[in-house]
Order: sequence, then C-alpha cells, then structure tokens
Amino acid sequence: MDSPHHRDRAEEAALFRFSVISEAVSPRLTPAERGLVVRALAARTWTTPDGVERSFARGTIDRWVVAYRRDGLGGLAPVPRSDRGRARAQGRWLEEAARMRRKLPTRSAAQIVDLIARAHGVVLSERTVRAHLRRAGLSRAVLTAEPARAFGRFEASRPNETWIGDVLVGPFVPHPRVAGSKRAKLFVLVDDHSRLLVHGRWMTEENTRAGQDVLRSAIARRGVPQNLYVDNGAPYANHQLARACAVLGVHLVHSRPYAPLLTGQYLIVVVVGLWILWILWISISADDGHFPLDDSGHLAILEAAAKWNNSSKRPQDVGSQAPR
Repeated sequence: MDSPHHRDRAEEAALFRFSVISEAVSPRLTPAERGLVVRALAARTWTTPDGVERSFARGTIDRWVVAYRRDGLGGLAPVPRSDRGRARAQGRWLEEAARMRRKLPTRSAAQIVDLIARAHGVVLSERTVRAHLRRAGLSRAVLTAEPARAFGRFEASRPNETWIGDVLVGPFVPHPRVAGSKRAKLFVLVDDHSRLLVHGRWMTEENTRAGQDVLRSAIARRGVPQNLYVDNGAPYANHQLARACAVLGVHLVHSRPYAPLLTGQYLIVVVVGLWILWILWISISADDGHFPLDDSGHLAILEAAAKWNNSSKRPQDVGSQAPR
C-alpha cells in the first residue's frame, strides 16, 4: 500500500493536471471547440508544484481530459514509472534546466539539479548543467530580464461563465470600537457578465473556512460557475478550494501578484463592496450606532443590498442563473 506521503503527492499531481485541463473539460464545448482549447493549452508553459517550468503535448492533454471525464479527479493521479531514476535522454533534462533558468535567472545550477532530482528522480551533474547553461547564453551573469507583459480587456460572454471574488475590510464590530472588537470582512462574489451580486456575507475571520462557506452558499443560490477568478489571499489560495473546484469542474484562476489580469472586473467588485459599506454606515447612523441584524444574526443590510442589486437588473442583462 502506498504511504500517506505518496498519496498526498499523487493528489497534488492530479490537482495540478486538472488546473492544466480545466478549460477543456466544460460540457458546453463542442469537439471542434475543445480541440482549439487543447491546442492553445499545449502551446503554453506551466509551473509544476515543484517549481519546474514545463509544457505538455496535445496528446498528453487529450489523454488527461479523457481520464478526467471517465474517472474524475482520481483518473489524473500519476502511475509510477518502472524506469524512474534512470535518465533516458540527458538532452531533455538539460533543456528542462534551461527553462528553469529562464524562469528564475537567479536560480543556481545546484538548485536546478536539486529541483530536477526531487521532481523526476533523475540526478544530473551540476558541472554538466552549468556548462550547458553557459554555452546557451543563460549564465546568471549575462541573462537579461524578460520584457514586461501587456494586459488587455476581457469580459465574460454569458452569466455564470466567470465569477470574481474578493474580500473587503469593513468597520469594527461592535461599533464604536471597544475591547474585543474585530474587523468585519465583506466576502463578495460578482458575476462578470451581468454584474450581479451573486452572494456576499460579513465574516469576522478571513480564512479558508469563511471563503468556502460563501462559495457554497453562492453555488446553492446561482449554480456552478465555469470559471472562478480570485486573488492569492488566504481564503482562496489553499488546497481545499483547489480540490473543490476540481471535483465540480470549475476552472480556478488566481491573479498574479502585483499583476492583476482583470483590473476592470476587480473595480466592479470594489464598487459593489464600497456601495454596501456606504449603506451599512448609513444604517448604523440611523440606528444609534448599532448594526442592523436579521433573525439569523447576520447583517440585514447585506440582504437588502442583494435584493436591490437583483431588482436593478433587467432580465436580458442578468439572464438565466439556473444551476448547471
């Protein structure tokens, strides 16, 4: 029987493989559309959990898609190779070392050798790797930085195609601030196409459990989204969310640190959140400094904000939000 460590490594590899193919497993895609998506995925490079930069052939991606559709997440778990530990083609691993150096120019040859050994079980000579990188013009002394990336506009074409989530910091609770008061955290999920406030909730903690509770309630109300776009904060950058999205077939997208991909969409979330905060402060002032609570103990103003948001949308703007 495999050890717990090996099982954890197998699930980690399966989650990574799903992150590669998640755009191609949507049941809405026709075979022709899926072929175009797979070709685009094969043209990209991916950073594995061990920090290795890799690309995957179209046949490999097709095989993973078939395995996921047949067996779910378990079908993506790797099968150990019988020849593991024996380098079949050194040129392949030297090219892997070159990709790793391009990815992080400050990474030393010793670190590259160690990463390849831990990721693939293949031991290379540090001297050979260093000489190859120097001949390829990839020595740390001469390697130049890659040009900055340009960003474009994006907007989802239909409801439930992309949800955007974020957390905004609210006032102290109880208010005014006293000993024991905690910052209220506003979790918001917004549909990119319709600008619908899918779900929102006030929490006192910004952690994994709070993020999962909000997402679970949103899916129960509006169905399963095709894509979920979030940042790298604690509620979203965790194994539990990655596994839940893999099981549900949701493409989980994290913004790059200091390089958001959807600046306009993020602005929508901020505006919705600030609007709710503004209504909340008005309610506090009108209620002698006390927060308005509903029967379940939640802030009633959030439910009122959601009702206003729904009623302000025309049917043709919102579209069908039935669960998939």
